[in-house]
Amino acid sequence: MFISETHLPQLLPPGAYCDQAWYDRELEDVLLPAWHLVASYGQFPREGSFVTLDLFGRPIILRRHDGEIRGFLNVCAHRFTKLTDQSLGCAATLKCCYHGWEYDECSGATRKIPDAPSFRPLEPGLLGLTPVRVAVYGGLVFVSLAREGPPPFDGVLDREFASLANRNPAGGQIGARVEVCPANWKIAVENSLESYHVAEVHSHTFTSAPHEEDCEHTLFETGSTFTAPGCPAGFVRRLQSAVLKGAGLPLSDRYRHIHLHPTLTAGEVDSFMIFLSFLPEGPLQTRARIFWFVPQNDTASGIRNALVRQAGRLESRFWLRVWGEDLQLLPKVQKGALSVEHPGSGLISRREERIPHFQRWLLTQLGISENQSELGQLGESTERVV
Repeated sequence: MFISETHLPQLLPPGAYCDQAWYDRELEDVLLPAWHLVASYGQFPREGSFVTLDLFGRPIILRRHDGEIRGFLNVCAHRFTKLTDQSLGCAATLKCCYHGWEYDECSGATRKIPDAPSFRPLEPGLLGLTPVRVAVYGGLVFVSLAREGPPPFDGVLDREFASLANRNPAGGQIGARVEVCPANWKIAVENSLESYHVAEVHSHTFTSAPHEEDCEHTLFETGSTFTAPGCPAGFVRRLQSAVLKGAGLPLSDRYRHIHLHPTLTAGEVDSFMIFLSFLPEGPLQTRARIFWFVPQNDTASGIRNALVRQAGRLESRFWLRVWGEDLQLLPKVQKGALSVEHPGSGLISRREERIPHFQRWLLTQLGISENQSELGQLGESTERVV
């Protein structure tokens, strides 16, 4: 059942989805301090494996050393060149591709400078890479650009993703991809928070939205969840059940969607779990980093776990098709938000009640009252709420 007994207001104005000043405020107050899913441990198969990416205009390099993932700004301290422009690879040393400066893999301190005497006098420890905070949870790699603060989601991961830690170790990953979506990041997030569009957009996959009595919304300080019936009955479900039971894995016959503020979403059924991290690249474009996993049981045989992985690959086709349907729709929503004229301020149904929960959280982080948000832009006249 839904929580609200009435419809709800749309709290963000159209300008929140396209205005540069609004995005700049989000970047400073919401996005830069937060934790974001950017990679998976499976992308670092051996010592020296690295992944690079741009996060809010900051080039990042993540590298495995002594089994841990460490992060730095991907910028040499010598003359600001990127250490590497490869998106991923493996290197024996943390070394700049321009002049060969080498850095300590743990601290980022300068370790070797070619022709070092020509830099006299150079104080020890004067130059080095800028570290970036990294946290690994159940095969997921999170990054925060804040210099200090609590761990990712401050314990919420343990509650909401316990199945990932217990059933989906790094060996359970079966896929990853990156998609660029020409739409504001909040448009992508909010689309994932409601089932109202299912009958129209996903008529060839889900066919219809679940009945209210089969749904449950849960709202909490740092996010929300949605649960509904899982895979429909039939041959596919019977096959999945047999495979999961054979591997000693639990069955719930439920689908669960999780959103953790601001950018992380995940969908889970018994045989499959998919994560989407909606990372903005400006007010009008989002880069979605997608990772999907299957449950694995360390006590089951290799053959049993292999069958579960195969069932998960079949399941992934369905969920990636669902995501593809959303990906085609989101730019249309963005075009509407960019239009000069808007037919009213919008209205939210009870089936979409997770959206105003997210919007209210965002406004709180920005220090804006719900009345101020109606202005649609963040000019100098907009005062913070104290």
